[in-house]
Amino acid sequence: MRIDIPMPKAGLTMVEGTISEWKVSEGALIRKGDAIMEYENEKNTIEYESVHGGYLHILEAAGETVEVGRPIAWVAETREEYDALTGGGAPASAPAPEAAPAPEAAPAPAAAPPAAAEEPQGRRHVRATGLARKMAREAGIDLADVPAGSGPDGRRIAARDVTAYLEARKAAPAAAPAAEEDEVTAIPWTGVRKTIARNMMNSLQQSAQCTAMCEVDVTDLLDLRRKLLEGEEYLGCRVTVNDLLCMAVCKVLKKHPTVNATFDGKTLYSHKHVQLSLAVATEGGLMVPVIKNADALTLTELSLAAKDLGRRARDKQLRNGEQGCGTCTVSNVGMFPIDMSTPIINPPEVGIFGFGRAVEKPAFGPGGTVVPRSMMWVYLTFDHRVVDGLEAGRVFQDLQYLLEHPQLITA
Repeated sequence: MRIDIPMPKAGLTMVEGTISEWKVSEGALIRKGDAIMEYENEKNTIEYESVHGGYLHILEAAGETVEVGRPIAWVAETREEYDALTGGGAPASAPAPEAAPAPEAAPAPAAAPPAAAEEPQGRRHVRATGLARKMAREAGIDLADVPAGSGPDGRRIAARDVTAYLEARKAAPAAAPAAEEDEVTAIPWTGVRKTIARNMMNSLQQSAQCTAMCEVDVTDLLDLRRKLLEGEEYLGCRVTVNDLLCMAVCKVLKKHPTVNATFDGKTLYSHKHVQLSLAVATEGGLMVPVIKNADALTLTELSLAAKDLGRRARDKQLRNGEQGCGTCTVSNVGMFPIDMSTPIINPPEVGIFGFGRAVEKPAFGPGGTVVPRSMMWVYLTFDHRVVDGLEAGRVFQDLQYLLEHPQLITA
């Protein structure tokens, strides 16, 4: 009996998956529980274990993107059934046809008598003055290439003819180098990257996104981070600037539940706790794991959770439920030479906070003195259908105050 193996569904939002590789070959005998295939959804790479045993016939090759529920393979209980369903397997190699006897070689034609060697063409005699010949010899040019006409008889090459020829050759544009043939590599857009591209387009097309920015003095924030580094052994973790920024965002979101929300186009859902999504760049594309109830964590707990999720996202080891269901996202590009950006909302969230790099700039201090201060651009992209300008302005007021008074972040 033939039993179909459908593309599995990992997560409520999965609609299709991409087969990364088949771990067994066509026609192999597999047992229940064998890992036979790896596939990618929009969140992760997942190993599939067969729930049936038998002889495997593969319907969809590695690299193919298949809708959830559509068969990607089937198994037959016996080898005879497999052979019957596949037409007897691979056809045996046909014997090579007998080689036809080679035709008798015709006698070679008599060799033609060697052609008379072509006589070298005589070199055209060039009439030139003695000075012209000397100039041509020193310049390494052939007098036959120099147009005549200014000598005493109108045909002899004179010195001024050589000079004019050399000047004309010098002024002539150099021949353009031959264009190197272009090489084009086709990169199929499948798996995680295809899903990310689709989600980005859907986000921009289905919400009214607006980005606001302000520049914040983070000198004291960086000083606090240096002090926390000194206490790394006591704290049991290495607190980063991003950890402090995430902690500040959690406190701001608790004051502004309209931003700590999700929206399906009809109903706004405000959440009691902050489910903080973290934008993590990986070689396979952007991953967005979620720190659950981030507002209830201490700074060290938040730091450890962020590092664990980031590492497992890069290693493609996130578990089901660790992506999605976020209420707001943090995107930090401070490790790159990027000051400002316009991040795209991760639906159904209604906001995403972004942070640029910290740059030392001159600023006015007490008494009008100019002092160096570390400045950072902070930005918020919000769905203008839900969050208006007044609410966004109040969010920036609170976030700026926290970042410029960082001792309150850990209070």
